[in-house]
Amino acid sequence: MELTVVLAVILTALVFEYINGFHDTANSIATVVGTKVLTPRQAIVLAASTNLLGAFTGLAVAKTIASGLVDKDYVTSGVLICALMGAIVWNLITWWFAMPSSSSHALVGGLCGAVLAFAVCKVDVGHVGPNGKPITDIWAALKWEEVKEKKVKTTAPAPPEIVAALGNERFLDGTHHLKIDGKEIEVVSFSGRVDLVSHTLKMEKAGIKHKVIIPMFTSPVVGFVVGFLFMGLLYVLLRSWRPVTVNRVFGKLQLVSSAYMGFSHGMNDATKCMGIITLALVAATKQGVLDNSWLHWMSTPEVPIAFVRDGVQTWNEIPIVSKVIGWLPTWLQFGHMPGPADLASPPVPWWVVVTCALTMAAGTAAGGWKIIKTMGHKMVKLQPVHGFAAETTAATVLAVTGSLGMPVSTTHAITTSIMGVGCAKRFSALKLGVVERILWAWILTVPCAGGVAFALVYLAGKAGWLTGI
Repeated sequence: MELTVVLAVILTALVFEYINGFHDTANSIATVVGTKVLTPRQAIVLAASTNLLGAFTGLAVAKTIASGLVDKDYVTSGVLICALMGAIVWNLITWWFAMPSSSSHALVGGLCGAVLAFAVCKVDVGHVGPNGKPITDIWAALKWEEVKEKKVKTTAPAPPEIVAALGNERFLDGTHHLKIDGKEIEVVSFSGRVDLVSHTLKMEKAGIKHKVIIPMFTSPVVGFVVGFLFMGLLYVLLRSWRPVTVNRVFGKLQLVSSAYMGFSHGMNDATKCMGIITLALVAATKQGVLDNSWLHWMSTPEVPIAFVRDGVQTWNEIPIVSKVIGWLPTWLQFGHMPGPADLASPPVPWWVVVTCALTMAAGTAAGGWKIIKTMGHKMVKLQPVHGFAAETTAATVLAVTGSLGMPVSTTHAITTSIMGVGCAKRFSALKLGVVERILWAWILTVPCAGGVAFALVYLAGKAGWLTGI
């Protein structure tokens, strides 16, 4: 029965990913459609392709979702299904009313609401926690704020003596630990090249407050201000250009900015679902659900598994994009080196990356015409130069926050960038009635998605349908 529930989590996560694709398609292509640089069909092909590429390149957000927001002791397959259902219900409601809400925040709200409800159910039955004492603090299920010491790893080409000490292991791609003169050495090898890993300690702020709440407010502000300033700069630089020349040049440049936006969207949004599926697999592995079943190959440990050969301990965790690059001739790799294995977070399985990337691309290809109409036409009238400014601004915000592991809203970034660009044109160009409806959708996303997930978990728990209570 529990194995069926694990499969149900994966299926529900992929349904969410598909809905996320067509719900957030507008984020990637609303401006390029609104400016009539591309037809809707052409724009969707561009968005689906770049979403797919972006999904393969960054897993920082996936690792935040998988290990940085909630306590894994309160996560079960049933809880994750309810969390995803909360996000799906809210996404469908906002899609129906053509409101560009945040799928990222819907997912975070659903996850937090579901975990809190599970903790409430445990309190109601006097459940004993890992410390042997009855659970009384339901808020301990959420990682609200953490300040922890983190090793920051940097790499540089390894000196010849370390390469020699590594021996034939240099041809095994991965992260290696070996001892030289009694000193622990960490290196990364890829396609026969070896980099030495250096460690520096720094204090990192993590948890919901720093990874979700603060970016929730700062990223829209940054999108609006940078969009406003960038558009103002373009007005200054292009003041002597003829309008027809501006439209022709920025019509071509907007193809690049739209592709950049689609890439950043895939890098940020597709990876969230990877984190949810990884959470489910880690929980199932911990409970032994996948042992001796036909799905044993899905087992995912909490930390990467190492093996020892010739006295060298090796983590063979290589991102899928690096594996693909490794198939190319050395001269086409342009010196690419993957980062060292992250031993603090569960590894995201390669098949999860591929499945989620393809599912989001398929959802993107389905399109989301209602929201495209709201963002591309109703909020402010756009020309190619405005679309270029808005997309470049939003994509940069997403690329930076995605690399930092922050599940920032793609919707917030692009919508506020469009607002900033519109205000640079003139403040009256912004249709405040539409903006007000969008802002209300943003405010309600986390509590509403969380409320639906909380109710589903609480009812399922009282009905005896959830394991672990």
